[in-house]
Amino acid sequence: MEIFIQHQGQQTGPFSIQQIQSGFLSGLYQHSDLIWHQGIEGWIPLSTLLNNNAAATVTPQTVIPHNSGLALTSMILGVSSFACLITSIPAIICGHIASSQIKNSNGRISGEGLALAGLITGYVGFGITLIAVIAGLTMPLIMNQQKRAHRAEALSNAKCFGLALYEFNEEYGSYPNAKTASLVASKTSTPAEIGESSNSRFRQLIRAVIVPSEHIFYAKTYGSQKPDGDISGNKAIAPGECGFAYIDNTPSDPSHPRPIAIAPFKAGTDEFDPLPFDNKAIILWTDNSATLLPINPSGQVLHNGQHILDPKHPIWEGTPPILLLPE
Repeated sequence: MEIFIQHQGQQTGPFSIQQIQSGFLSGLYQHSDLIWHQGIEGWIPLSTLLNNNAAATVTPQTVIPHNSGLALTSMILGVSSFACLITSIPAIICGHIASSQIKNSNGRISGEGLALAGLITGYVGFGITLIAVIAGLTMPLIMNQQKRAHRAEALSNAKCFGLALYEFNEEYGSYPNAKTASLVASKTSTPAEIGESSNSRFRQLIRAVIVPSEHIFYAKTYGSQKPDGDISGNKAIAPGECGFAYIDNTPSDPSHPRPIAIAPFKAGTDEFDPLPFDNKAIILWTDNSATLLPINPSGQVLHNGQHILDPKHPIWEGTPPILLLPE
């Protein structure tokens, strides 16, 4: 008997009944496929032929299902994605293919649980990858914004204590130095400020009651910390609470502005630190202007083509700058 079959919208044949049975047992054909042979009026389901034909003595129940290799692969790749994120996408692809094959196998293929595990772990791994990529793209932007915010705060603080330095100069005849320490002590009945750091020079402004707070001397630099607000005795502008270096014995010549406070420096050195303020240095001048100048790869700040701390720079007029670093 010659049999024609309609499978997945296509008509093929003719086949013998044995060929039809073999195709059914191998999973090629399904119960719902339609067949026609001479002697019947129209197309009928394949299941009718198999149930009614005496030769159809073998049933699909004799087929032993086997695990899907793709499902197992999907699970392994999905679990691996927690350690190696690039395996998450192959895990998802293999999981979907395996699930589709299992559903269409009429019980011949098992492993739905493995495929599901592969899909879940694959999607979780993909989510982690996506978050990592987004974080990697946005983190530099966030860090740059933070640096700019810290730079703006330091620039504002420099201008504030620049006014205090101007007032101190008007009252004591010079900017804070070793000699004015005894003058401040005598005038305010406080101990003389001893020290060779920017903290000690700025501390004179507090002891002279020119500034009421230590917060304006703060800059977010390496090793710095927010001032605690305690300005009693030597606790004012304690180590770490000042972010600016100070140029000692700076003359107060209004016709020749020169730097008097600078930031940021690498701890304990006169090398500029490019990290805190996005490759910029803050320079406070004696005319109370505060400027931002770029820091080059050598850790120097150029002003008019020459390193600003070079003793031969014209701004120092032959007198090398005495740089006092923060504690």
